[in-house]
Amino acid sequence: MATCIHWVLDGRIVPPPAMAETMSPAEERDLLQRTGFVKITESEQGTAIRWSMFSRNWASLYFAAEWLQGAFGPYQLQYYSAGWFNERHEQPWVAADRIHHLIHKSDVHLSQTVYIQKVAEGRRNTPPLLQKALRDNAASEDVSIDCAYDPSSQRYRVARVGPQSTIAKLWGLNPVSYPCLIGHSYDEAVSRAYPQVTRTGEPHYDHIYAAMASARGDVVWVPYQRVALPLIQGRSRKGVRVVTELAEVDISPL
Repeated sequence: MATCIHWVLDGRIVPPPAMAETMSPAEERDLLQRTGFVKITESEQGTAIRWSMFSRNWASLYFAAEWLQGAFGPYQLQYYSAGWFNERHEQPWVAADRIHHLIHKSDVHLSQTVYIQKVAEGRRNTPPLLQKALRDNAASEDVSIDCAYDPSSQRYRVARVGPQSTIAKLWGLNPVSYPCLIGHSYDEAVSRAYPQVTRTGEPHYDHIYAAMASARGDVVWVPYQRVALPLIQGRSRKGVRVVTELAEVDISPL
């Protein structure tokens, strides 16, 4: 099955907008926001529905929810609200119900770009890598990053990025890539747990949903689970070793 793209406006399929085939991701996002288009993409890999929240597209979203009932799965819902969310659903009625739910959330303005929830150990959805880190209170350098406390700035700086860590896979090995920069809201939020880890020597396990600038420059919402571990760096140096995995989280901003 070849890839087939449908553009929906005011509850019906319409001809593609001008320059649809050559638009950049940013230009497409602006088009969805400005005009209220909903984009449906069908292929052998499934069906994707793409739209912007806060846009005048309710009729088109109801149309898309009905369309899903006869479309190939799995079903990807890709919607923009302070960043791109990407949800996967296996059943068409589940995806349709989620679209209906999001329609009623279309006027919700997210008050923050990082959501963090501490969770208890022993959960069934904890990735094996994180289970091992919690059990051993340690992790290998390959799959982790090290953050060292900098007394001059009173912040934790990323000192090393493991080649198989999540950050390396998404942003590369450079410790000054976007997620590693200190001083912005994401850094301030995720580093709040580090002082307790260095003080107690106990691991910290939580779920995080964050809007982050991707390597391409657009903003995407990234759900991941994290374990922060104490890192011994000598008598006077404090640090943590962090292991993360992209995974389902118990957080739903919308």
